[in-house]
Amino acid sequence: MNEILKLILSLSLSGSILALLFFAIKPFVKYKLSKIIQYIIWIIILLRFIVPISFEDSVMNKVFNSSESQIEIITPKNAAEINESDKNSIMPNVAQEVEKYKSKIAYITGMGDKGLKNIADKYILNIWILGVVIVFTKNIYSYIRFLIHLKKSNKLVGDNENRLLNSLLDGISNVRFFRNPDVATPMLIGIIRPCIVIPDEEYTETQLKNILLHETTHLKHFDIWVKWLTMIVTSIHWFNPMMYFMKKEINNACELACDETVIKNLSNEEKQAYGDTLIYVIAEHKYSNSVLQATMCEEKKTLKERLISIMKYNKKSKIAIIFSAILVVAVIVVSLLLGTGVIKGDDSPPNIYVSAERQKTKEAIRGSYSWKKGNEHIQADSINPTDFDYRFDNIVSVASGEQLIISTQKLKNDKKYDFTIEDISIYKDNQLMETDMIDPSFMDGNLYIQSPNEKGEYIYVLTLKYDKGIVTYGFVVRVNMLTYDLESLSEYKTPYVGDSSKVSHIAGYLPSPEKTFMQHYTSMETSERPYSLTIFYELAPDLEYKGEWPIVTPNSIFQTNSRINALVVFSMIDNLDIVTFAFRNSRSDGSLDQSKYNTSFTFPREAFKEYGDLTELGNNLDLLKEVLNDL
Repeated sequence: MNEILKLILSLSLSGSILALLFFAIKPFVKYKLSKIIQYIIWIIILLRFIVPISFEDSVMNKVFNSSESQIEIITPKNAAEINESDKNSIMPNVAQEVEKYKSKIAYITGMGDKGLKNIADKYILNIWILGVVIVFTKNIYSYIRFLIHLKKSNKLVGDNENRLLNSLLDGISNVRFFRNPDVATPMLIGIIRPCIVIPDEEYTETQLKNILLHETTHLKHFDIWVKWLTMIVTSIHWFNPMMYFMKKEINNACELACDETVIKNLSNEEKQAYGDTLIYVIAEHKYSNSVLQATMCEEKKTLKERLISIMKYNKKSKIAIIFSAILVVAVIVVSLLLGTGVIKGDDSPPNIYVSAERQKTKEAIRGSYSWKKGNEHIQADSINPTDFDYRFDNIVSVASGEQLIISTQKLKNDKKYDFTIEDISIYKDNQLMETDMIDPSFMDGNLYIQSPNEKGEYIYVLTLKYDKGIVTYGFVVRVNMLTYDLESLSEYKTPYVGDSSKVSHIAGYLPSPEKTFMQHYTSMETSERPYSLTIFYELAPDLEYKGEWPIVTPNSIFQTNSRINALVVFSMIDNLDIVTFAFRNSRSDGSLDQSKYNTSFTFPREAFKEYGDLTELGNNLDLLKEVLNDL
């Protein structure tokens, strides 16, 4: 499963379980726990939906990161079968590890093709992202419309009302206060510059004070922040019905906690007056259900619960306080025990990444390994790396003798693993090669290996030893050969050279005929036959070409590689007659000046007749790949 999907689903499931548990006990603690404590618990549950804090033994980590392969525990009785199969293994050191720990080995089988699963993950991920964008955009759009509507009819309040507000703010500044004839209930809105808005009606001094007490308490509780957090979490987990029940419950808990804070220092008469104010505000008005504002009354049907809570309020005993603290700690502990599915720990061997100067980082394919997990060893067998199905992402193109850089980090923030070399085997044409390459070296945790000097395609098989086991990897190195991402190129195959968008993508996916140059512009002539295309290359940033210029030597690397690129271009553009590759030994200034391109190579479609129908060749990527490998 895609790691992002795994994280989101594990957070959603973990939070939902926690919410259901609290829903289950709520009837028993509803009037025994402080409303503030209940509100805090809901905030903790809300955070469980979005904060990926976990540990290796958490429930969600076990559910979402358990092995996807079939596992068979090998006992001494059948370990002999493993030993026999290991005789032909390309990993003699792994076989030794298996022998040493044969009574404790977990044997993993069924390393199947994951292509269909990866495609499904991709579509599900895109659907989830689309849902997030739609829900979040809808909320933000509604909020902005509401703000614009408010600003049109806001009225400044009088000095007496401002003085009353300031007396209740306890030093908080930058709070604006308005009356508005278009709002139905008092509200607090805004994070950066909070604003209290009340209906443009006559209130008694007691009613106004109670209203402001309520809204300033929302301000002091940072309830607007909680509203925004709830909206964001709901947008992320839009697919989870539990979120919509939770959102309603959090809004209710927010109001109850606010009421409790307001009345805790009031006399019975003042509590009665506060309750009367609630009744007055809500009785004749429709409530607002905006998720990004804190109103005094949101739902009439919650009024009864709020009034009962006000009248039943009393200071909690020490036992109740201790129980509340225990319950909060218990919720946090259960939250951590549930965890998420984001942490993998070191249960699986790391990936390794291969790069070279001015080349995109590629990923090696992991093969057989023996890996320590607790008191057991996991043995995973694969086919010989020479038989792996290597794709574009597993192939590195280099010049003769160029350095290959091997690392366990793709990004700087990725975990770095220490390792040593057990074996390096290099195959060409499925034959193990005897090489006299310079000994590999280590620097800053990376392994540096010199590539072969002879042109060709090589399969590298690395056996690396980590503190937890031994792993084999395979990847392909192409020396002085172009490498094509044919799958991506084929997505833009077109019958017409006039399809500028697809043609530009095709040109962009072509490897540069020489590494110090980069493709920048294209030009098409489609007014009459012959239809032609010119692909322009210029010097790449921070690089310098020191060879012959302009190129006049026949069969230079520029001409040879341009000819191979031409074959691919003709295979991808059906009605193209002529293609030209033009080069300048300088950088453009942001516009195409064709006079600066003083080296060019032109190829007509007829020059490739030996390969048959190039249109059909472009439809058969396996055949095209074979042709390219033979060039």
